[in-house]
Parts: sequence; C-alpha cells; structure tokens
Amino acid sequence: MKKTMLMISCLLCMQVLFAQEENPNKVRKNEFGINAGFTTGVGFSYRCWPKKLGFQLTALPIKQNDKIWISAGITGLYKFYDAKYVRVFGYLGNHLLIYDKENYIFNNNYPYSSTPVNKRRELYNIGFGPGFGFGQVVKFNIMFGYSAQDVLEDFNLLPTGEIGLYYAF
Repeated sequence: MKKTMLMISCLLCMQVLFAQEENPNKVRKNEFGINAGFTTGVGFSYRCWPKKLGFQLTALPIKQNDKIWISAGITGLYKFYDAKYVRVFGYLGNHLLIYDKENYIFNNNYPYSSTPVNKRRELYNIGFGPGFGFGQVVKFNIMFGYSAQDVLEDFNLLPTGEIGLYYAF
C-alpha cells in the first residue's frame, strides 16, 4: 500500500510539473524554415523580426558535375498587424538566380546531330506586396504582389507569389 501511495504521489507531482504552460507573452523574434518565391528566393530561409522591421535571408546552392543552380534572396519585411496566431506584413524582395541552361548547336553536315553547350543565365527579380503568417510556433506564410522579373535582360512586369513554412524560436 505504501508503494502504491508513493507511486501515485510521484505521478501527481510529475503531472503538476509538466502541466505548466509556456509563457504566452514570449516574443519569438527568429524563424527558420523553407521558402519558395520568385522575388524572395528558393531554399532554406532565416527570418528575424526585432521590432516592426524585419528581414529574411533565403539561399539554396546546388552544384552537380559541371552544372550549377544558385538561388539567393534578401527581403525586407514590415509588420502591420501582429496577433497571437496571425501576422499581416509587407515585403520587398530581391532574388538572384544563377543557373546553367543547356542549349544545343545543330550540325548541318550531319543530319540529326547536335552538340550540347551550357550557357550560364543570371536572373534578378524584385517584388513587393502584402504577406500573411498563420500559426504561433510553426508558421505558414503566404505572400503575393507585383514583381519585375529578369530585370537584367528582358524586364517583365508580372504578378508574383511566395510561400513559406517556418519554425519560430
């Protein structure tokens, strides 16, 4: 009987210890996750929200044999509204994409013969618009807006969309 009472009291004490909630007023300034967007970059992403202004860094370098694909983005963020589970913000994104594109040179002397040639492309995209974040610790972010894509060569003005999933700490 004494062992049973000791076991029950230990379990009750553990229940009280683990039943405590995390401080609801804890400010989570840092976020790490993945992001995909035309103007904010593609890859692993880090966000920091010191106050109303914040920034986001996104990068994913890939090298395979003689080909490369590099995405690097830096984004400025501004909070308009921040509640427990919802955040409304604006963003200004910059994205540099460098990749090797395979072109073919056809030989006129031999029918159906071609030689592959790699051509390196560099795209620079700029965009802005509103963004929405949902969640407290795990945050789902969606952003949309307007962008200037391929600013270095063709300069296309198009709508854009960005999406991300972050862990806040």
